[in-house]
Amino acid sequence: MTEPLSHGRSHEGDPVPVLRAARSVLGSGTPRLVLVGVVIIIALGMAVVTGGSEPFDQAVIDLVRADAARALLSPLRWITELGSTGGVTLVAIITFLMGVVIGPWRHGLIGALTIGLASAANQVLKSFVARERPALLEPIVVEHGFSFPSGHAALSMVAYGVLGVLIMRSRLPPAVRRGIVVTLGILVVLIGISRIWLGVHYPTDVLAGWTAGAIIVLVYARLTRGVSLEPAEAAVDVDPATPRSDPPATG
Repeated sequence: MTEPLSHGRSHEGDPVPVLRAARSVLGSGTPRLVLVGVVIIIALGMAVVTGGSEPFDQAVIDLVRADAARALLSPLRWITELGSTGGVTLVAIITFLMGVVIGPWRHGLIGALTIGLASAANQVLKSFVARERPALLEPIVVEHGFSFPSGHAALSMVAYGVLGVLIMRSRLPPAVRRGIVVTLGILVVLIGISRIWLGVHYPTDVLAGWTAGAIIVLVYARLTRGVSLEPAEAAVDVDPATPRSDPPATG
């Protein structure tokens, strides 16, 4: 029996999913957005190395650490833990489970692995720039290691961003999806601000972390969008207008 066609092409003759995904990326606007992000990170890195970031960093730190904002921002001490290794690991597990629930499960697995790889990439970038922790103010908590970019900012952007992509692709009501994604976005912003308020990162560290994380989320979203893991029969059933193969001739 001749197999049904999906979108006018034989399912058996399709390239492997990774190749199809890569082709989708090359044919989209994602590379331009990624390039803009990379340029921003390089510009921030150069400003850090040359000392050009100090006026900006000091101005933002003074704003965040103002006495008038102390009571308002005090909950950030606990919110920052949502971007810690433990918090991000929990989100990676939830991401995988989301993929299993809404399908295809591989999207959840890729998302969880993406979060893990982002953590490793962040450590490499930290070592390359080798910026010391802030010396402009007394820290509320003590952190060790290099400062640029902020790991909490980068990993929260990746973890909650990837989770947001899966939620937007779910069958939840549109208003619920938008509400969850907006909440996740606010959480990412608060985690970044918390690192400045706690005195463990410069504002430019946080901006670089957010940018690096956004790049990874963009790539993840485009790659998984270009991967179709459903059977060809399901694709035909969803779209009755999809061309079908003619039945074999009799006689």
